[in-house]
Amino acid sequence: MCQRQLVEFQRLSAKIHRLQTEIVAVSADNALEMNKTTRELGIRYLLISDPKKRIIKRFGVLHPREGIARPATIIIDKKGVVRYVHVGKYPSDRPSAQQVMQALAFL
Repeated sequence: MCQRQLVEFQRLSAKIHRLQTEIVAVSADNALEMNKTTRELGIRYLLISDPKKRIIKRFGVLHPREGIARPATIIIDKKGVVRYVHVGKYPSDRPSAQQVMQALAFL
């Protein structure tokens, strides 16, 4: 998980909720590690622990050779249609919060 991005989404959570949107983060970290991170960073939105990488595989963001999740930001509308996808090539390859907010504005 990118802690900087988690904090940025928390900072923007009120704006995101005004757009009638929910934030959900998925991590391959175990639940204990995630809970610790959540408390330390003050994250109040849903973080899902996926140590078996089921969700990660389902979204197709598991790195085929390294067996780790690629950094991904996916926006799904109320009907379940994927509207925005960014899958990073390396750990810091993530969209800015501004890019995500722009994508949300078009839903």
